[in-house]
Amino acid sequence: MKNRITTYIFIILLIASAASAEKYFVLDLNYISGSLTFNSISLKEVERTVDYTDTSGFQIKLKSFDDLDLEKIHYDMQSNRNYQIYLPYNKEASRIEVYNPSNSKVMDIEVASFSDTCGNNVCEDHESYESCTKDCSSGSKDDFCDGIDDGICDPDCIQKNDADCGKSREPEASSTPPATPVKKPPIKTPAKKTAQAPNYMLGGSMIAAAIIPILIFTFVRKRKQQAIIDTLKEYIMSNIQRGFSLQQIKNTLYQQGYTEREIDTAVRSI
Repeated sequence: MKNRITTYIFIILLIASAASAEKYFVLDLNYISGSLTFNSISLKEVERTVDYTDTSGFQIKLKSFDDLDLEKIHYDMQSNRNYQIYLPYNKEASRIEVYNPSNSKVMDIEVASFSDTCGNNVCEDHESYESCTKDCSSGSKDDFCDGIDDGICDPDCIQKNDADCGKSREPEASSTPPATPVKKPPIKTPAKKTAQAPNYMLGGSMIAAAIIPILIFTFVRKRKQQAIIDTLKEYIMSNIQRGFSLQQIKNTLYQQGYTEREIDTAVRSI
């Protein structure tokens, strides 16, 4: 009997513990030699409330999709240490902003993927057909190319990534019979010309006329390729600073139609 009572008490404590657990964003940062770097962001359930009493130091804000402050704390960090900072979870959270003691923003971390707005029948700005098929339909403009063969050309796709964007009708057969070919007069054999000395200037001009367009085409193509690499490089660096992993960024670029060679070239040039 005593053992049964003990078991009941243990079960009640477990249920109470689970009921009182709160969910937090866990922000993993390094503060080395005056420089703050981002490691990871995750969700964790904590059985006790995490309170912060600091009134100075770094300021950390949890922002909504409407750019409102959902949570705001101060955290005094000492150099050359790793920190795990807990922020209360909010399903409306869009990002986490970190400001240094001089009130300059040093970090902007995307947390929209942790939001819980899927299923409200509204395709939010942070949702797509990939992340929430309940709210975002196939072929809608949601910054995601689904590439599904559904008869809808997805506006977020380039032609090679969505077969619907390249479909065209076959030409209809003409009911008008082809015209009777006109009988052509016999071709006369041209008179034999006397041999002439080769015109080297004309030959050189013809060679130059053939080479110059090739050189121009090569030059334009290289400049265009370099512009693509520069754009990708800026995009990759920006999203790394926002907290995305390199593999996540690569996957997004693959979906947008960039080649593996272009992406790797941009990564190596960072």
